[in-house]
Amino acid sequence: MRNFRSFTRRWLAIAGVVVLGTLTGACMENRKPPVAAMVPQSTNGVFGYSDRMVAPGIYEVTYVSPRLRATQDADDAHGLAGEKQRVYDLALWRAAELAQEKGFPAFQVQHESRDVDVTVRRDPVYPAYPPPLFFGRCRWDCDWPFGFWPYDYGYPTYRTRAAGRITVNLTVKLLAKATGDSLDTAATIERLRKAYASATFALTATD
Repeated sequence: MRNFRSFTRRWLAIAGVVVLGTLTGACMENRKPPVAAMVPQSTNGVFGYSDRMVAPGIYEVTYVSPRLRATQDADDAHGLAGEKQRVYDLALWRAAELAQEKGFPAFQVQHESRDVDVTVRRDPVYPAYPPPLFFGRCRWDCDWPFGFWPYDYGYPTYRTRAAGRITVNLTVKLLAKATGDSLDTAATIERLRKAYASATFALTATD
């Protein structure tokens, strides 16, 4: 009996390593390489910029982020204050590029909005006990039969996760001459290119 128990424990140790390796591999598969942030949304369907003309010389520029890790605290902007600024700057960069493409040396932001849509998930987390051998809390006689069934595998705990998607909308007017509250097209592009040329977003398999 003692040799049987020793063999079973060794088998379970090996099985546990295999299970852990499988779970780790699955987590790695859910991760994707970071993707450049300054891209049209049409290239990936998940995040990026888009624009449309709403009147002669006036355009609406939108930048939508992927789902970003957030907190549940709305008073803290869900922990996304820094990301909101980055998404705004990416939208502004696109507005400056649009002015340059159309041949305008300056542009003016007439209206802006920065919205965050936060979703909260509550997922059950079950104990990682490969049933039914020698895992869990012993309920009855642990020697019957051979330690197989008399185990309580426990109840799930819950993990709460929050994610937020940021949307920035800018209404911009392209200007042939600079005004007191306008932005210089070339200077804005240069400033934001230096700050965000290497900016990326990390995606998961569910994005």
